[in-house]
This record gives sequence, structure tokens and C-alpha cells, in this order.
Amino acid sequence: MTELLHKELTGAIIGAYYEVYNHTSRTHPEYIYERAMMEELRSRGYSATRQDAYRIFYKERLVGLQQLDLFVVQEIVVENKVVNQLSPLHKAQGLSYLKTVGKTVGLLFNFGSKEPEFDRLYFDTVKREPMSSEKIFMESITPSDDWLYPDLAYSIVGGLYEVHTILGPGFIHRIYANACYQELVLRGLAIKPAKRMQVVYKGTVIGDIAFAHLMVEGKVMVFPVALRNVRAIHLDNLKDWMRICGIQLGILANFDAVRLEVIFVRL
Repeated sequence: MTELLHKELTGAIIGAYYEVYNHTSRTHPEYIYERAMMEELRSRGYSATRQDAYRIFYKERLVGLQQLDLFVVQEIVVENKVVNQLSPLHKAQGLSYLKTVGKTVGLLFNFGSKEPEFDRLYFDTVKREPMSSEKIFMESITPSDDWLYPDLAYSIVGGLYEVHTILGPGFIHRIYANACYQELVLRGLAIKPAKRMQVVYKGTVIGDIAFAHLMVEGKVMVFPVALRNVRAIHLDNLKDWMRICGIQLGILANFDAVRLEVIFVRL
């Protein structure tokens, strides 16, 4: 039974969590609880390790490095949160990190809730059969003539869903931008990556900002982001940049969600 895998070790780690939870306030940042957890585990005879950064791969291609807020105790990945309540997104992010680290069992602890709260994570690399990206795509998106280039847009969005299905949420937007580039190239599309976007004020360019995005076939701009709330993006800023580049269709894709969020931006 999967719930019995590493039962003794997970029980010890959960015991350490309760000890730290009961002897700390709910006001600290995550790294304080992480240090307390690692110290408590060491006092119980368990060594914990962490890396400054992990190499993130997409279809065997390196798409970036990212520091992950986790540590590993033998075969168990431990991730700490400081939130009012754990959400499905937190669990989905935890599963993404299990894949990245190459482990099958994880524990997700919350130090911000009024009562102790944790979740067990299990990633079965053999038996797990996630819904295919194509099926998720077909259930979520209906092609429309409003897409301006329906066939091209359909291929692009299908690629975005493929990236989200494989990586999952929890990574920085640069990782997703690089993975989207790789996926769309694999689909035979002409891609021009860009790392910066110009900012316009009352019709005048006043500077540029770092914002990785893609030009596809010289017709469509793809904006991969990783945000808690995709509505935080000001679409008018994207439209200004599209006007400068002579592009009429943009696709904004938020990967930091349980299911990919796609917004079409038209001029």
C-alpha cells in the first residue's frame, strides 16, 4: 500500500513538525520554520539536505535553474508553507517538486494555520497516468475565429497545455518561457524569443523591463507567466508592446495554477 511507504520515516518527520509548530509562533517567514525543522530532525537522528538550486528539464532539455523551498530527509521531500490554509495549488506545486527532485513521497506542512495542517504527497512514476495534455486542452478550449489565426493559435495553445501537463505549477516564469520555446520548436513553429518588453507612457517609449516572451511565426506573441493572480497583469501594457511590434494577437498563459489559465489578447 502506498500509504505505508516510508511509514516510520514520515511518522518521525510529522512528529518533528508538531514539535516545531507547538514551540513557535505563526509570524515567521518560511526559512525560519525550515531551519527549526532541520534542527529538530537532527536532534532526532535524521539528517536533512537541501540544494541551492535544482536543474529543471523539459523533454530532456535543460530549461533553467531554480531554488526550491524544500529539503530532503533520505527519501522524503519536505516543503513548508506559511498560509492561512493549504490549497489544491500548494499540493500541485508539491507534486511538481517531487518530479523535479526524483522522489516519490513528500510531506507538505503549514505553519501559518491556526491548527497544525499537513498533507501527504505521493508521485507514482510507474502507475500514475495523468490526463493527457490533449484531453485537458480539448476540454478547456474551444477554437474560435476570434483567434485571428485559428490553426496557428490552436497549435500554440496545445503546446502550452503540454508544458503545463509535464512541468506542473510552482516554477518561475523564465522556466516556463524556456519550456514553451522548446515545445513550440518541436511542433515545427518559427519562434523568436525575447527577454525584454518596452514600456509606453502616453504613446512614448520610456524604458524597457525584463519580461521573457515569444514571437511565433511573426504573427502571435506568447506571454508565459507564473502568478498567483493572472489578473495582476495589465493587458493594456501587453497591447502597447504588441502595437509597437505590429502584432494583433497575443496569448497570455499563467502556469502557476492547478489548470493552465489562458487569456487571448486582441488589438
